[in-house]
Amino acid sequence: MLGKLQKDPDYIEEYFGILTDDDLYLDCVLVRPRLTPDEGLKVLRVWVPRFPLTKTSVIGCARQEVQAYGAEGNMAHLVFDLRGTGESEGDNQQFEIDLQSIKAWAEERFGSQLNFGFLGAPTLANGQVTILPIRAGVVMECYYYPTTQLNRPTLLYLSSYGNFDRFDDARCAHLAANGYEVYGLDPMRYLLHASMENLLQPPQIQQDLEEICGLLGAEPYVVALPISAGLGLLWAGLNQKVRGVIAIGRAQPAFQAKHIFDHAHPHTFMLTRYTGRIAPRPVVLVWQEGHPLGGDKQEMALLYKSTAEPRRAERTAEVSPQFLLDLLAWMGEKK
Repeated sequence: MLGKLQKDPDYIEEYFGILTDDDLYLDCVLVRPRLTPDEGLKVLRVWVPRFPLTKTSVIGCARQEVQAYGAEGNMAHLVFDLRGTGESEGDNQQFEIDLQSIKAWAEERFGSQLNFGFLGAPTLANGQVTILPIRAGVVMECYYYPTTQLNRPTLLYLSSYGNFDRFDDARCAHLAANGYEVYGLDPMRYLLHASMENLLQPPQIQQDLEEICGLLGAEPYVVALPISAGLGLLWAGLNQKVRGVIAIGRAQPAFQAKHIFDHAHPHTFMLTRYTGRIAPRPVVLVWQEGHPLGGDKQEMALLYKSTAEPRRAERTAEVSPQFLLDLLAWMGEKK
């Protein structure tokens, strides 16, 4: 199936405001399953726009996720404008009050048993919010970490799906301080935008990466954390412009979402079909000890067997900046 069936959506949208603890109006949209009453909702996820972006940057993600579970699903998604942005009031950046007020509203409306969580954070200590226009209607939200050194390698850093956090921000900043021009991203935000009109197939993913490389004017290294590791390996297998890839933790589950990826053929996204194409560019497979998604013995063995030299298999309890720098230095020697 190349596209998505055109029908009435399985979600409805509620438009309203939440009053913060310091009496500011936050403009909100609740995207919820069309046939599920409040008492049937068990999960609420809140997409946090990255300042200065507004809820328009994430509402498509919310719609996609709710639609995927049908009209009687038990999960809703909320999007909102941070104070002082979009349709919300305010002239300061005390965003923590916004988040506290939204959580309090959720508990009051749906009860304390609700499975509640934020996707993202309002600000980063280091990264600069950047939007890359990939193709008509599709953008990639990323976070830029410039380096002061000239003619240095470019790096695409993929956080785990749905959560580019302060640890990712710190890693990217450290890599930039050591001479890499870094673009960090939460792949889930890109993937949900990229699949709005049509389910994704490898050729479209390849074309998107080709456009990204063109916009950056670079042939990047890729560092991908658990789950995102699958996308990183696929990118490297599909596109010769990827200079090398470090894939950390579980990889194959990256392609489970049937509302994002076209699974008409069950083996379309089998990673071992692509990882053999990476050589002679370097690949590192990393088992992250102590992480729930840090690795699977059988998967790691199959992926390693499918690759060729230069390659490495590593284990680490912590994905520290120095650990990544050492691996990147090794890859630089293999070019």
